[in-house]
Amino acid sequence: MDDTADPRERNMNEEDIMKKKDMIFEDILKLLIAELDVSPTDIRPDMTIAEDLKFDSLQLYEFVIDLEEAYDIRLPDDLLDNVSTISDVVDLVYSLSIEPKD
Repeated sequence: MDDTADPRERNMNEEDIMKKKDMIFEDILKLLIAELDVSPTDIRPDMTIAEDLKFDSLQLYEFVIDLEEAYDIRLPDDLLDNVSTISDVVDLVYSLSIEPKD
């Protein structure tokens, strides 16, 4: 059997993974609501950070720092370059938060 899945994900079914991602989205939503002073219904996972949310560089920096502190992770610049939507952020935070700490 050729199992290439991450060992931490082998014990998680799709529903568990989606629950974890939903929790991350809710946390991100709280950060965005506080930063942008908008209603939760104004934020969708497919929204882009730069164009739809109109984050400037300082807001983006503060957002990244808040996520790193909340999840005890490091968001490397090379990975952030590939992130454009809120959903991308959720996926990145999820993948980094399940990695073992050094």
